[in-house]
Amino acid sequence: MDRDRMLMAVKGLAQPTVALFCPGELPRFEADFAAWALDAGLPRAAEKAAVRKEPERGLDTTLVAGMFFRVLLEASRLPASAPERVAFVRRGAKDFLVNRLAGQITLSQFYRLLSLIEEQAEHYFRSLEEGWLAQGSGLNALPGGETKAAPPAPDPVKAEALRRALAALPLPRKGRRKVTPETLWLFLRDTGGSWFRLLDLEAHFQVDKKTAWSYLNLLLKAGILAHNREKANRVRYMLAPPFLGSGS
Repeated sequence: MDRDRMLMAVKGLAQPTVALFCPGELPRFEADFAAWALDAGLPRAAEKAAVRKEPERGLDTTLVAGMFFRVLLEASRLPASAPERVAFVRRGAKDFLVNRLAGQITLSQFYRLLSLIEEQAEHYFRSLEEGWLAQGSGLNALPGGETKAAPPAPDPVKAEALRRALAALPLPRKGRRKVTPETLWLFLRDTGGSWFRLLDLEAHFQVDKKTAWSYLNLLLKAGILAHNREKANRVRYMLAPPFLGSGS
């Protein structure tokens, strides 16, 4: 693990998160982050991040930095492409923040933050890929000792095709205003084409099981989702094949 590179990535992820959720922490962000970074990269740092209790005053720099350190470390160990690792980081950060601070900022602010997290994480994992190429066998070497950047990995979700399909859905108009084609698109795109549960949709939109099932049923009938054909608590859903893979 490149400790310095990971710490820079953690800082770039933690600072805007602290600024949005706990701006009172910003004046001491640099000092707090520097103190936290002394232990970062050691095995015990990840353990502390996993078990540390939330402070009474809410989130602080140490807690946010520890969370990003943990999810970046876990994502970097996945046998996956950069987009899949970015999606893992985004999901980890989203679950962490929703569980602790739901309702403290607007949905649009929250998704802007997730977009920034995604951008920073993508930059980090792309830089790792370029570093691996530079240390490789020289197949990507250019005259003068330069290295050719790795071609971008395909997006696991056909985002625009999914957006168009969701826009055509006859969604219920009354009541659940937070379940819209756009918020459904964000949720399904966040899955990265991986399996998810009814409970995941319930928790994300904060709706009851009956309402969550009505939306899943609509998505299944429209051919947007696929079912794993299991029963009871083993049931899972994922994007149907037409919406997976690179392309529009």
